[in-house]
Amino acid sequence: MSTIGKDHLSVDVLIVGAGVAGITAAIEAQQQGVDVLLVTKGAFGRDGAATWTSGYGFQVAANPPDSPEIHFADTLKVGRFMNDQRLVHRLISEIIRQHRNLDEWGVRYLKENGRYVMMRLPGESHPRVPRLTIPGEWAGQEYRRSLTRQVKKRSIRVIEDLFVFDLIATRDGIAGAVGLDLRKGTFLVIQAKETILATGGHMGSYRTTTIPQASGDGTAAAFRAGVTLTDLEFADFYAYTAIWPPVTVGEIWPSVFRYELNGKLLNRLGEDLREKYRGPERVPPLAIEREVKAGRGSPHGGAYLSIRHNLREEIDRVFARMGHPKWLKRLQAMRFDVVEQDIEVAPAGIVSFGGCRVDENCATGTLGLFAAGEAGASREGAYTNAGNSLPLCMAMGAIAGREAGRRAKKQNHHIPVNGKVEELCDRALGPMLRDRGVRPIQLRRTIQEILAGYGSLIGRNEQRLTEGLEKISQIKKSDLEDMCVTVKDKTFNLEWREALEVRNIADVAELILTAARARKESRGLHYREDFPKEEKSWLKHVVLKKDGEKIDITTEPVTFPYLSPPES
Repeated sequence: MSTIGKDHLSVDVLIVGAGVAGITAAIEAQQQGVDVLLVTKGAFGRDGAATWTSGYGFQVAANPPDSPEIHFADTLKVGRFMNDQRLVHRLISEIIRQHRNLDEWGVRYLKENGRYVMMRLPGESHPRVPRLTIPGEWAGQEYRRSLTRQVKKRSIRVIEDLFVFDLIATRDGIAGAVGLDLRKGTFLVIQAKETILATGGHMGSYRTTTIPQASGDGTAAAFRAGVTLTDLEFADFYAYTAIWPPVTVGEIWPSVFRYELNGKLLNRLGEDLREKYRGPERVPPLAIEREVKAGRGSPHGGAYLSIRHNLREEIDRVFARMGHPKWLKRLQAMRFDVVEQDIEVAPAGIVSFGGCRVDENCATGTLGLFAAGEAGASREGAYTNAGNSLPLCMAMGAIAGREAGRRAKKQNHHIPVNGKVEELCDRALGPMLRDRGVRPIQLRRTIQEILAGYGSLIGRNEQRLTEGLEKISQIKKSDLEDMCVTVKDKTFNLEWREALEVRNIADVAELILTAARARKESRGLHYREDFPKEEKSWLKHVVLKKDGEKIDITTEPVTFPYLSPPES
């Protein structure tokens, strides 16, 4: 039996995660007239949600001749037709509505003659990303300011520093969730008529990432609760992540060089990778990984991003328009001349495409559970365009919140919480009770090294994926069960939280490798050395579900109700 206190709450709609999907879900659910609770594992608005760092941000077909239909088609094409078309069709329509809301809520968009000033990013048929009036302001930061303000304005109840580690699964569906209240050092059992997972993705499972906090909490909890998952083999790695100079490691500001100054991606020999590669191999993350593996990478394991072909006056004009951002000042302080010296970049995990299988209402197949944002699958398929993740995740949150609110309003009673809550709490308490064992930070690094070594962008094949799965299986059977927290204070114990995160990372790593081994083709950034071509016969989803201590693996064909893939 757990030896720490348990508090209890009862709500109509519980939203786990307070990024763009979670906040939008809370707003829409509240508008249905139900009691809403929004919880986040960190500080509200500052908890590292991936979409806050989305850079250029928000694709919306707001200016003719662009249209939602064209935006829809662009999304399917870059997704290699692995998207759920019914879901995406509804999301694209919802994006228009949510963009109007953002405008009304104070996002400072740049307009000329009543039209949004748009910029065009790769993969867009028309310019589709609205510029902002604030120089040097990342779109994600602007959306964070506006969305968090709406939550406070509407008096939506928020609980910060609550790490939800498991869902309460019953015969009748999901009854709610149980979490660790870091501030009190106690467990909190939340009974909810409807629960929305908006926990973000799992790209923090990788060693090189832009979002280390994204430990797959929702995906792993859903898996353990018996929820059906899909598309775990697909993800996005941002090619333009800084790895040198060291003062900016892990930041995505080099996108300015790529999109504003047409930066060139060069290997150690000075070859332009966009000219060297063709077809699917031209995708920047794959191209960089190939060059590094071949020994032609930059000194720190990436590629150069050069802007030296631009006139200095043009470069200075762009920097001036941006308000001379902080990253530039840091580089100047160390006497690094970005005009004369090339920065180094490398792919880093940024967006997950796999998660809970959902329908066009963002409902999972499990009663009482919705998934939005990166916690839900098949919105982006096998790959995505820059600036498309944020609006799609926001639209998912809106739809999930609205639908969950409507369903909760029709229910008179909560699903009874079963005796499994005690078991969930006991398991979560385990690392605190052990005096010896592996520390969470050590185990996290080990799992990340396994993913890097056996499930990276380049090098996936049957043998290596199988070896990686064997290593993860061994960790789950031994090290994970012996994991020990050295700090025993219960209040605000971040090592304890990390131990719970590591359990999620272990589950997610196993799911990623399992799905990657099952898909015997290459598509998006999923590249199999032993199956290097994209195969039409593999236009199907890899579906995973917990079956006792094993993972049940099936496939389901992709349907094409609106747009069929080309014959060739």
